[in-house]
Amino acid sequence: MSRFLSTMNKEAIPETFESAEQAGEFWDTHSAADYADQMTEVEVEVDIRRRTYLVPVADRIYKLARRRAEDTHCSVEDVINKTLERELDRDSI
Repeated sequence: MSRFLSTMNKEAIPETFESAEQAGEFWDTHSAADYADQMTEVEVEVDIRRRTYLVPVADRIYKLARRRAEDTHCSVEDVINKTLERELDRDSI
């Protein structure tokens, strides 16, 4: 009975959210199951063109990359990928 009452007094889904964070906060505190009557089914096609591999990196290498990322205002991932690409391209010449 309490579940029935809570769905009758549920907050309406906002038409739009100002940010992804605001949408996340809403859905963190609300169940999509309570809003099934307001949702429409959609078909989505996904074309994955990029693949990511998880490779262990030594602690020292990670710390060096993190320091460079902070200095250049980019991500550690970008630093490691660019460094490896540059080094591997040089070896292929």
